[in-house]
Amino acid sequence: MKKMEKIESLFGNMMAACLSLMGILVFANVVMRYFFNSGIPWGEELARFLFVWVIFLGSINALRKNNHLGFSSLVQVMPTIIKKICYLASCILMIVCLWQLFEGSIEMTLMTVDSLAPATGIPMAFMYGVGIITSVSMSIIVCYNLYRALFVKGAIDQLVVMKESEDEVKL
Repeated sequence: MKKMEKIESLFGNMMAACLSLMGILVFANVVMRYFFNSGIPWGEELARFLFVWVIFLGSINALRKNNHLGFSSLVQVMPTIIKKICYLASCILMIVCLWQLFEGSIEMTLMTVDSLAPATGIPMAFMYGVGIITSVSMSIIVCYNLYRALFVKGAIDQLVVMKESEDEVKL
């Protein structure tokens, strides 16, 4: 469990660094365009790349903390065995979707290894590689949660409690 916390902390720090750098780049570009009628040529492109990474890393973090929005009112009143069946079905669907993301990300990463972004010169594989990291990380989390749901007594009640509005999501 300590490793999971370290990985979660690493992803959190990466998100914070990406957000900070994005904010600095965008602010600097706005100031330079307003006052000097020029900007950082590669700033927008790098900010876009960082934004994609923040979104994908944030998705991993939200899944780990069970903070994705969901509708669970019906599932919460079901008997435990039905909850487990519903949870199993949702995990299978997530794994299928994550497999598709993984396959597509591998394909796109391999196709774009030699392609460079026009302004920054960063390999475009950098953009698509985050899909590989996301799909593998989220698959591990889904499988771990599925194991807990099926074999740890009382875990299913913790796992099906979803946030039903943005106000309830704790950061």
